[in-house]
Amino acid sequence: MPRYHITWGTYGSWLPGDPRGFRTRHHRQHVDGDYHHPPPPGTYNGLHTHVRRCLKQPPVLIPRDLRETVGRGCLDRFAAEGVAVAALSIGGAHAHAAVECPAIGLKQMVGRVKKVSSHGVRERLPGRLWQGGCRPVRVRDASHWRNVIDYIAAHAPGAWVWLHPKARG
Repeated sequence: MPRYHITWGTYGSWLPGDPRGFRTRHHRQHVDGDYHHPPPPGTYNGLHTHVRRCLKQPPVLIPRDLRETVGRGCLDRFAAEGVAVAALSIGGAHAHAAVECPAIGLKQMVGRVKKVSSHGVRERLPGRLWQGGCRPVRVRDASHWRNVIDYIAAHAPGAWVWLHPKARG
């Protein structure tokens, strides 16, 4: 079964023009810099300001006391989908999951996980919790898999982290 490192963010957490760097959809526009090497300060201020004004609600940051609830909702839905989860972290602005699942329908399945996980915190965080889409990266080999598990585990204590008992084997 293929293995994936999947990431997704909260609504409004990473926008076009972000000073930390960004990419346009399908790289349609050349952008100087990325999150490893951000663009010079102020380069895309106008774009970032415009996009923030167009948001339908304020950007979402998941409070620490709700991260476990969101995480448990993700785990429950992954289980209902028949997906084996090795590690999961829920931070304030993004989530990481190390999973084993078929490639077919992967993004749609993550959409269902995000939908169900947001229902448990709807009273405290009304509106959209997650941004659209996700970023699945196929894991190449056993060494890459161990690195993904360790990377997700390292998000503690700032994020809520769950590791399968056999994740580190």
